[in-house]
Amino acid sequence: MCGAKTRTPFRLLLWTVLALALLGSACGGDDEADPDAGETVAEGETTAAGAESDTQGTAEAGDGTQPDAVTTSTLPPPTTTTTTTPPGRRMGVVLLAPGEANNSLNFREGPGTDNPVVGELLPAQAGLAPTGVLEVVDGRVWHELITEDSRGWAYGYYLTEIWSPEEVEEWEWKAALDNFANALVLGNGLADTVSWRGLFVIYHDQDLRRWEPDELSGLGDDDTEIRWSNTGAAADEAEATVGTWKQVIADPFLADYLDEDVQIEVGGLTLGANAILPGAAISSAFANFPWVAIHDPGDNEEFGGLDWSTWLVFLEMEQGQPRVVGLQPQVAYP
Repeated sequence: MCGAKTRTPFRLLLWTVLALALLGSACGGDDEADPDAGETVAEGETTAAGAESDTQGTAEAGDGTQPDAVTTSTLPPPTTTTTTTPPGRRMGVVLLAPGEANNSLNFREGPGTDNPVVGELLPAQAGLAPTGVLEVVDGRVWHELITEDSRGWAYGYYLTEIWSPEEVEEWEWKAALDNFANALVLGNGLADTVSWRGLFVIYHDQDLRRWEPDELSGLGDDDTEIRWSNTGAAADEAEATVGTWKQVIADPFLADYLDEDVQIEVGGLTLGANAILPGAAISSAFANFPWVAIHDPGDNEEFGGLDWSTWLVFLEMEQGQPRVVGLQPQVAYP
């Protein structure tokens, strides 16, 4: 039976624009984070089904998320920086907003939440063509995009560049995985190996969890027990998996990654015979990120290969180097 087993995209120019905007902005409480600044990222630009306005979202403990400020006549106008670059590669939607029932991303008439919504971008929607025009409004990067039938603006936190498996093969993806694994072994330096957004994990369900970069230090030594959903129970049910980050994520990942029989494939999806359907194996939150599959076919011959495990490691290119942005395991035991 299936169950739990406890065993950038932005270019260098984008980082430059963002850093300059943050230095010049007088407002910062709900700005998009500079990856080097250790600040938190505000959500609230996604829309749930049936909602009439943007959701503000409820901040998780330690997330630092704040609702968008209400502009009054006593506040200065938004700080805006516009940059035009040659149109880049196609982009896709990544709804990385833990704790929110996100069904779409707002597509606006102009950059910033003060502009009217002209449409919605669907979860995992791809093929979005950037015009090359970026605007930083109060520290948040907005992209002007062209879809099949319209033109508008979307918040960059929920966008990523699209890469083919053939292109990812040319990346230094193995070095990125080795650096990530080494940081897990050493218990430090994890923030230097993951995306500027932080690290996201979906453990056997669609419950997205996020650790900000400044929360990753010492995570391996944190003895806080977390309730994790598994294939048979939600996190709040008695049968849920209970364990620390190290017990449930770090140690099982390392055991598979360092196994002598491990099979590693860019864009692969090797699963055991008792796995869920492949079409449901990847969450829509991760669907537009390239990934590397780490598959351990199982070590006990008595189980006939049913003690397999597969970790999907999602990557994002940042400043010319791939970084880990998410993990999604598929694990079974007989």
